[in-house]
Amino acid sequence: MSYFMTDIFFERAITAQLDQWITDASTPGLILYGARQTGKTSLVEKFSQKFRQFIRLDLKDPGDLKIFRKSGSSGNFMDTLFLLKGKDPNRKNTLLFFDCTCRDPQVVNLAEDIISRQPWLKVIISCAIQLHQVPRGFRTLYLNPFSFNEFLRAYGSSEAIVSFSEVPFPVGGFHKLLGLFHQYSLVGGMPAVVKKFVQSRSMSSLKPVYEGILKKNFSDIEDTSFKQNKKDLLTITLQNAFMYAGTRIKFNAFGNVPYGSREMANIFRYLENSMLLSLNYPSVTTVPPLVSDNNKFPRLQMLDTGLVTYFSGIQKQMILALDLNALFEGQVLRHVVGQELLSSKTEEPAKLDYWVRGAQSSAEVDYVIRFEDLVIPVVVKSGEPGRLRSLHQFIDEAPHSYAIRLYAGNVNIRKSETIKGKPYYLLSLPYFLACRIPEHLKGFIRYVNS
Repeated sequence: MSYFMTDIFFERAITAQLDQWITDASTPGLILYGARQTGKTSLVEKFSQKFRQFIRLDLKDPGDLKIFRKSGSSGNFMDTLFLLKGKDPNRKNTLLFFDCTCRDPQVVNLAEDIISRQPWLKVIISCAIQLHQVPRGFRTLYLNPFSFNEFLRAYGSSEAIVSFSEVPFPVGGFHKLLGLFHQYSLVGGMPAVVKKFVQSRSMSSLKPVYEGILKKNFSDIEDTSFKQNKKDLLTITLQNAFMYAGTRIKFNAFGNVPYGSREMANIFRYLENSMLLSLNYPSVTTVPPLVSDNNKFPRLQMLDTGLVTYFSGIQKQMILALDLNALFEGQVLRHVVGQELLSSKTEEPAKLDYWVRGAQSSAEVDYVIRFEDLVIPVVVKSGEPGRLRSLHQFIDEAPHSYAIRLYAGNVNIRKSETIKGKPYYLLSLPYFLACRIPEHLKGFIRYVNS
């Protein structure tokens, strides 16, 4: 039985951007980025129903690979492709899909040549590896794991979906959504896992799916042309990384593996380029633009929190938790909040912004987000506002007085003061609204200013 293909397809939020791309004559090509098993193939196949004709070239299939290897020029390739696939070369509303990981630069070169000669043709290339540059005539989109919003829609709780979408948030929807967010934090957002969970409603049924996802990634590493010792180091690093998710890391001897900073940095760079994780460096400024300081230790964000909780062996603690802030000093919650903030970043690589005060200070704000011409601090913390010392230091340096706290409580706006006496306004949101911060922030600032 395959755990990676089911008859169920859940609509993804990125579909709206794909619809816009159809009408954009200036970019007939699209690079669809996403780590392995984030659902790129299923998404494109569903999207292809909006075209009169669809041609998929699966470069993992020996027959399709042979078409690609032996066709020569783009003209010969298209003639061969239409003939062998039994498609009509004169049908204009056609979508051509290169289903591959894009290890072969010839794919990009060929696709670029095709759209230059046949601009009426729409071309999508799926990529699980970052390209050095975007080819001419192409735009990019990033497919992330399921967001909490997408999870709710897959789960099928219409009442929760309505509450989640309302601004301001209705008090009565709090407990239902808190419980579902805990479930989402445990299950994660990998499509195969979500589909299996929706079908079974059983956490115990998910073990082979998680194991299968990691095994596929290990297999991809083995398929590279690297020497075996580098393959082994990539595998060990990926295994070790889950328990450090949501924390700042040092490259030197990471995971107690006896390798120096330079070699481990290269290993992480490969895993990041494969979109299995991201390394996020802090900013030290409270005003835009947000510039990361690459001389400081980065925070590690893994692809998916469900994989983190499973491979870190903390599922039992997660199931029993009433407040995710109370678990492991908020590490897991900080990670899932990061995943939610990334879920809306579909046109840029996965990067998160956070703030540290400087070399001689331990002050750190979990996240900062751009809102108009402001940088807004976001802390993932329980407790009274007066105890949020790092937040106070940020506010003291910032040219505004707005802050956000994510916690296991209902929506609340409170005026407070920093330790130095600067007044500020704190918007406390339940942490399941992390990806809805911009919508709630507008009303919050409008309310404060009135």
